[in-house]
Amino acid sequence: MNLNQFFQLAGIPILGFVVCVYYGIRLVIMQDVNAVRGKFKEPVKDEKGYSKEGGRLIIGLGAAFLLMGMLLFVNVTAAVIQIAVCTVIFGVLWKKMNDKYGA
Repeated sequence: MNLNQFFQLAGIPILGFVVCVYYGIRLVIMQDVNAVRGKFKEPVKDEKGYSKEGGRLIIGLGAAFLLMGMLLFVNVTAAVIQIAVCTVIFGVLWKKMNDKYGA
């Protein structure tokens, strides 16, 4: 397998991983809540808690994308099911976190 075939198969999961890690680190380290919420939304109740938990969730979604990239080489159906389940779990956990720390 050459590099071109690798990126054809795993390019989207790698891109998703990079974007999630970027925003996760931006939340955890710089505590830039506006990066994920937008500039014109109401301020959150607890910026530090929102940043810490939100950053962890986004980095976890990035890890799910990385796992999907690895699963694509084994079984495409398993990779799609895995990312769908992880996205639903991420959505539920994000909603709980937003209810707890959000506006």
